Amino acid sequence: MKARSIIVIIAVIALVAAAILVRNRPQQGEADAPPKAADATGILQFRMEQQWLIHLKLALAEESHLSPQIYSTGRVIASPANRALVAPPVGGIVENRPLPRIGQRVTRGELMATLIQTPTAAEAAQIRIENSRVDAERRRLAQSEIEARARLAAAAAEAERARRLLEKKAYSERQFEMAEADRKAAEATLMAVQEQMKALQTAPMTSAYEVTAPISGIVAEVRKAAGEEVHPGEPILEIVALETVWVEAPIFEKDLGRLAKVINATLTTPAYPGKEFHGRLVNIGAIVDEQTRAAKAVFEVNNASGELRLGMQANVRLAAGTPMDVLLVPRESVLDNEGKKIVYVLRTGEEFERRDVTVGDAYGDRVAIVSGVKPGERVVTQGAYQLKLQELRPANAGAHTHEV
Repeated sequence: MKARSIIVIIAVIALVAAAILVRNRPQQGEADAPPKAADATGILQFRMEQQWLIHLKLALAEESHLSPQIYSTGRVIASPANRALVAPPVGGIVENRPLPRIGQRVTRGELMATLIQTPTAAEAAQIRIENSRVDAERRRLAQSEIEARARLAAAAAEAERARRLLEKKAYSERQFEMAEADRKAAEATLMAVQEQMKALQTAPMTSAYEVTAPISGIVAEVRKAAGEEVHPGEPILEIVALETVWVEAPIFEKDLGRLAKVINATLTTPAYPGKEFHGRLVNIGAIVDEQTRAAKAVFEVNNASGELRLGMQANVRLAAGTPMDVLLVPRESVLDNEGKKIVYVLRTGEEFERRDVTVGDAYGDRVAIVSGVKPGERVVTQGAYQLKLQELRPANAGAHTHEV
């Protein structure tokens, strides 16, 4: 009995000692323990080391006085004043020489193509008659030129003889003047004949027609090739000047009333997402499409840089309505979360709060927050997605595992 009591006492002492050791022993990996997950209120711990690893950035929620926005998506088109169809008034066959290529820059008056005209039977007969008449006139003028040269030579010799006799006092001044006048008359006759011959160097009815560029710009389309037939008024190619372009965009019926006072628009393109272009309202269509319930608006845009190309998509933003106070945060701070919009707001140095927000209009790279954030609070921009992952996988986001 005594031995049994001793064994029980020893067992109790061992259990107590073990409990004390467990309580006082440091927790294994305590320094590397992963941070706590967000609780039911959306509070999230994110260590300073983790913030450094992902280069976390914050932005201040600021109020601004701005107008409500109207959005649309349109396309870049050519301005009618800067677009020309090169269509000759005569018909013929395109001469066998290279035509300008698409994208080639041309200048006003530059030769685009030469048409070899194909006259009708009546026109061909008229051309033959005219050419025969011109040939006969050329022969007559050639004979007249020979005679005029002979008369000029004789008159010049006589004038020179009169000058010498005048110097020897054997001729009167009047006789010398008459000889000089005859020389000048013969010279004028020869010049007149030569001018007529020059005017008849080409036939009055030619079989070739040169097509030139009516404006300077870029060749946007080539519709004919060498050897093809062209009818009068049929386009050979199209030229557009891209220094100024139009953007055509639909405006929904519900926004047309607000658009009446809009003059300027801000435009962005997928090709240059970080660059804004500015346009001026030119016209609002008078017809609302029955299916889309939208009217077409046209904006004129300065394209001196040449970055806007025909057919390019353009996202249009218009300020319409009375300006009001709006709270703005960077667009990148707002995330999608199960059909809702969320942001992460800084509470302390290592503590963040997830909040559901209601988003309003977008203003370039910033977006209006209707509810969920207060002015002056700081929201996470760069690193917001990593905070969301922290909530989804807190056990794998330890500061020393380099997983964030």
